[in-house]
Amino acid sequence: MKIKTITTWADYNYGASLQAYALLTFLKGEGHDVELIKYLPSYQTRMYDYMWVNPESKASRFWITRWLYRIVKFFQRMTTLKRKRIFDDFNFGELATTNKTYLNYEELMKYPPEADLYLVGSDQVWNVLYDAGNDPAFYLEFVKNGIKASYAASFSYLEIDEKNKQRIAKSLKDFKAVAVREFHGCDLLKKMGVESTWVLDPVFLLSVDEWICFAKHSQKEDLSRPYLLVYDFEGNIRLKSFVKEYAKRNNLEIYAIVDKFPISYANKNFKNAGPREFVDLIARCHTFVSNSFHGTAFSIMFHKPFFVFNRNRHKVNSRMESLLALFEMTDNIVSDEKTFETYLKKQFNWNKVERIRKEQLSKSIDYLKRLGV
Repeated sequence: MKIKTITTWADYNYGASLQAYALLTFLKGEGHDVELIKYLPSYQTRMYDYMWVNPESKASRFWITRWLYRIVKFFQRMTTLKRKRIFDDFNFGELATTNKTYLNYEELMKYPPEADLYLVGSDQVWNVLYDAGNDPAFYLEFVKNGIKASYAASFSYLEIDEKNKQRIAKSLKDFKAVAVREFHGCDLLKKMGVESTWVLDPVFLLSVDEWICFAKHSQKEDLSRPYLLVYDFEGNIRLKSFVKEYAKRNNLEIYAIVDKFPISYANKNFKNAGPREFVDLIARCHTFVSNSFHGTAFSIMFHKPFFVFNRNRHKVNSRMESLLALFEMTDNIVSDEKTFETYLKKQFNWNKVERIRKEQLSKSIDYLKRLGV
């Protein structure tokens, strides 16, 4: 079967690249001719567009603050150009994409790629507060012939307005099947009159052995000492305190995956980690502490003790809560109501986790089989 997938994949985000890779690899392993549609609208690639300023940010209010923001952004991004090249090499060199690049929806409508089955997902492709969630491309409206379906699409938010509900319901009426990544996504779709299935994120479709092989030899630095790995989006002060105490009690080095700001309390900062290095660092760590959805997913697969700190924008935490509820691990979220002592002594039941993973993986694969995969 000829399959085309479409998702957000080129915005220099570990989860975006890895979920795209996982779905392509799984479908290819099932014997299908599969490609990712090389859809690159400007909103996906503007991370290194120094002139772009979010119109909703405070920096956009006055011309002087806009230019100050641009200058800061320029120097910040200049320090991450090596990381950009690593991501570009992976995204454009290792993902099986269409030969044609589509820079906007109009091009996609005019020259749609041919396929028997079109799959949209995973990641936050239906998050209406992001550009992707308002782009008809991610509702497959460009498809003229062929089966339309989603796999692990994510709304991220718990609720959306009535206007968007009506728009989305209309777009999905021609889908053969709809599968989402969070349980609240099923609840939202039910309110729209759309039947849906809850499935695992694509990274779970590949085995641990496949991911270990994927990451093998990617890391050039010495990782022989036991270490706690930190991946923090927001510079969370409480996370920092917890990490230092946990590492001290367990005699662990502190290693950090750095993106936007340095983590001063870390023994090593992995500033230029690409997708392969990201997986390798989690696979070989003792403990993982983060507010990353996909980092947590890999910790679950690799049976690594992990602790989650909610992000300041609480609504995006619903993705994490859904994942941890599925694996009966919501007590891994470090809440303000409990002391650190509660978590420092935590035990993990990996046998139960593995049983749930296998059950849910079987359901997820069955969903794809019903599409003819």
